[in-house]
Amino acid sequence: MKIDLHPGKQGIDYHQAPLDQIKLTEVPAFAQYHPDLAQLKEMAARYNHFNKILLIGNGGSITSFWAFYKALAAYSSPKQVEILSTMDPDFIHYVKNNFGPEETLVIPISKSGNTVGVLEDLFAFEGYTMLPITSEGKGALYQIAIRRGLDYLVIPEPIGGRFSGRTPCGYFPTLLCGIDIEGIEAGAQKMYKQCHPSVGIEDNPALKAASFCYLLDQAGYSEIFAPIYSLQLIGFNTLLVQLIHESSCKEGRGQTIYGSFAPESQHHTNQRFFGGRQNAIGLFVALTEQKHIELVTRVPGDLADIPLGENTLGNLGGIPLSAALWFEYEGTRADTEDKGIPHAVINVDKITPEEVGSLLAFFHYLAVYASLLRGVNPYNQPQVEASKRISYRLRMEYGN
Repeated sequence: MKIDLHPGKQGIDYHQAPLDQIKLTEVPAFAQYHPDLAQLKEMAARYNHFNKILLIGNGGSITSFWAFYKALAAYSSPKQVEILSTMDPDFIHYVKNNFGPEETLVIPISKSGNTVGVLEDLFAFEGYTMLPITSEGKGALYQIAIRRGLDYLVIPEPIGGRFSGRTPCGYFPTLLCGIDIEGIEAGAQKMYKQCHPSVGIEDNPALKAASFCYLLDQAGYSEIFAPIYSLQLIGFNTLLVQLIHESSCKEGRGQTIYGSFAPESQHHTNQRFFGGRQNAIGLFVALTEQKHIELVTRVPGDLADIPLGENTLGNLGGIPLSAALWFEYEGTRADTEDKGIPHAVINVDKITPEEVGSLLAFFHYLAVYASLLRGVNPYNQPQVEASKRISYRLRMEYGN
């Protein structure tokens, strides 16, 4: 992957960011962690006969896996996958009707082991084969695993949920879908080295991008619009939003980021981006090399003379669909450039496990540096915890 920065009319120089604190920061726990891939493979082999997988979890427990799955397996894996992150009874009813107990492995995930929604959803699938992923020795989910004699996998203690993609949370269900986790791991490790705190800003893509966005935030650009021009990469949308919001949006600081699938977003959010308040920068994610470049628009001969603007439908003939998608991206990016709107471009060369791992690691460090530049803790989430306490109290008061 490659990232390019376009300061637009603001003329932002990322070297002006307050970098002293970055130089002193320790390497994050997620970048020091080395997963036991052999153990995960051994466990996956024992459960690979299930052709349906149901993940129960929230936030960081599921977002990384979903990014892996959408990029590398959604259109090729024979496994049927569903994610349950709600207590919506109608959806649970649908899942139970389509995921039978004999063919389904249920994977409930909670680092604390006490995520009430995960436990409620788990109980809805009593009688199914389950393999929990949780912390060792604490929490209700761990106690359920011990009491029922279930196999379980452990989330490493120092690593927070949104950074847990390379732990069993992300890698175990990814293995079940037949995805090459060694490739993801290799790509992630390579990018972690490039983004290490000791690497200067000129050679550190995450620090460079975070500084660029931070300085624009200080100049009044409080929002980031992130259109993703690849259906395979759209799984990173939710992960990116979670990483930025949960890591850096604290103490009245931080930028709002809203991602969207493009070019669909051009038919709604482009209006806000170009025509609304001029407080949003762009963060374009585009795929440079498509796999099926042989797909070309073929206009039937009897329709070729139908008018299309000043031309005809026949003028569309012979254009590869990959080129058409690139033209849509370039149209919006060029319009952004023409209007002097600051923006960054992330070009992913092609969809491979290595590129997916690289993008994951880049977003990890982007969130950390976005937080440190604003003087906030990248690893806590106080407001998320506060709302959890309120919802728990309401449950305990129910019927009293």
